[in-house]
Amino acid sequence: MVQLLCSSKVYEKLKQELAKYQIEIKEESNLVLVEKGYDLPSGKLSVVFDAMDYMDVIKLLVSGIREDIHYMNTLTGLSDNKFVVIEPRNVLYVEAGSEGIMAYTTSNRYSIKETLQYYENLWLVKGFLRINKSQLVNLLHVKEIIPWFNSRYVLRMDNNVELEVSKMYSKKLRHTLKI
Repeated sequence: MVQLLCSSKVYEKLKQELAKYQIEIKEESNLVLVEKGYDLPSGKLSVVFDAMDYMDVIKLLVSGIREDIHYMNTLTGLSDNKFVVIEPRNVLYVEAGSEGIMAYTTSNRYSIKETLQYYENLWLVKGFLRINKSQLVNLLHVKEIIPWFNSRYVLRMDNNVELEVSKMYSKKLRHTLKI
């Protein structure tokens, strides 16, 4: 349950996103999401956000709420007709492709069920970052960051696989890693 203090346009967007996670909007909530420029309510825990980054506050809120649920901290992957329980810290990257969603570790790749967006929301606090439309990378397994042409980057992973950061997601990478 959260209270929203924001413009009507942002309110509608937040309302839709919060509904996906069954988070109610109530005036009496002690947690308030406040758009920059609005007055902070007294006596309540407030999270101030920029209207352009309203999805970041949703990700932060959802990851904090679900952090204590154990099954959210692992994933089950299928490889060679066997299911394997994998911890996120062992995943190098997650990729959406023609075979579906795949999770890559240093030694294997696994078919997984959920969407890339699901893991992006859930694992943001675990160091995962979207680098293009089809890949989500675990920053803890990035060995090198190579500047590429047209404001892009190439990430060399622990297993020497190279992944391209698109121009659209380069800004987020620079901001996250402060480069």
